[in-house]
Amino acid sequence: MRPTLLLTHAARALAAPGAPCAGQTVVAGLSGGPDSVAMLDALLVLAPARGLRVVAAHLDHGLRATARDDAAFCRDLCRRLGVPLREGTADVAGRAQRDGGGVEEAAREERYAFLRGVKEAEEAAAIAVAHTRDDQAETLLLRLLRGAGRRGLAAMRERSGDLWRPMLAVSRAEVLAHLCARELPSREDPTNADPSFLRNRVRSELLPYLESRLNPSARETLARTAALLAEEDDLLAEMADALWTRVARREGQIAFLDRQALMGAPRALARRALRRALAETGGLRGVGHDHVEGLLALAGGVSGRRLPLPGGREAFVRFGEIRLGPRLTAAGPFAFDLPVPGRVELPGGQAVVARSADGPARAEERSAVVAAPEGPLVVRSRRAGDRVRAGIGDVSLKRFLIDRRIPADLRPRLPLVAAGNLVLWVPGLTPAPATEPAERYVRLELQGAEAR
Repeated sequence: MRPTLLLTHAARALAAPGAPCAGQTVVAGLSGGPDSVAMLDALLVLAPARGLRVVAAHLDHGLRATARDDAAFCRDLCRRLGVPLREGTADVAGRAQRDGGGVEEAAREERYAFLRGVKEAEEAAAIAVAHTRDDQAETLLLRLLRGAGRRGLAAMRERSGDLWRPMLAVSRAEVLAHLCARELPSREDPTNADPSFLRNRVRSELLPYLESRLNPSARETLARTAALLAEEDDLLAEMADALWTRVARREGQIAFLDRQALMGAPRALARRALRRALAETGGLRGVGHDHVEGLLALAGGVSGRRLPLPGGREAFVRFGEIRLGPRLTAAGPFAFDLPVPGRVELPGGQAVVARSADGPARAEERSAVVAAPEGPLVVRSRRAGDRVRAGIGDVSLKRFLIDRRIPADLRPRLPLVAAGNLVLWVPGLTPAPATEPAERYVRLELQGAEAR
């Protein structure tokens, strides 16, 4: 058999670093469309020489009346090609309604979940999907129109986790030529002509316009641009990983980012660190450019500011860090006697430690030496009538917190160290020290990871 251009490209993909190797299984996604049929055939032609096992997988998305015909076509094709077929069904419309997203997004998530299930069952090394050079050009344009950065414009990679795209260098024309040369049938998805989908309009309107009026090789040029951006993105990713180790720490579903180190980094790398923090604390669903820019602004803001985030999350500044994680729930009042020396455990895993110290009064972000009157000290939440020493007089705690722009919903959670109604220390928010020598000085320290 004379090799087609598609087979030549697929052979190169199989020889590339990271491609499946001898003795391994590849799951090939099969929709019945031209691209997936051509990919499956190419893999089966090349697999024996590479020592690969191929399994086809077809998912009925439950969206079209012709879905049963598609499944029957895939069964017949797999029997003809001598390849095992694994089938599944999904309620894409139901998922889209539950998740509040679009049908395309729900279909993609259901499809990849199904393919990964087959991969696990078959103990496969990779999932082959039939994205082509034309798909790459469309993806770049779609992401450009959405305002994506370099990472998004790098579009699809030949290898991304367990996904393998052996036809990313193949044009749609080469796919059709391969099917013709091999006398292979395929099915057309009628939704590919539906103009309500933006990708279809890019395919049928924008790309033909670019080719006819601006650049006859627009698809190839766009795909090449995506490949170049991918290489540059890999370099930036390495630099961003190095930054992440300096600025971030994780505790469960919460990320803490060092504000000073973040603001001192190049803005492009700081954005990547913030996107990673978002990805690792609940994902990027619903996250847009404005959220990342808002986090950058938060990093340079004053302590106490907060930013609501998608997925029931929030970020707020406390001490020298940004805390990013699940939105905090309302806290009830609390009060604990604080002996000197002594230690008090607080709700949420923090603790306040007290011990005798020498003056003068002074404060840092997580610790302070305060001039304390004789008598018991208490670690508690705020109360009506609380006062804070400020300059030559006292001010109300409410005014003190308002002046420092502490959000109202955060104030009840703040641990205070007080003697009666006099607040001696609000961790991270330092009252003015006593101006006269005191008979007793106490060193206070807030311990625990979550500075709430």
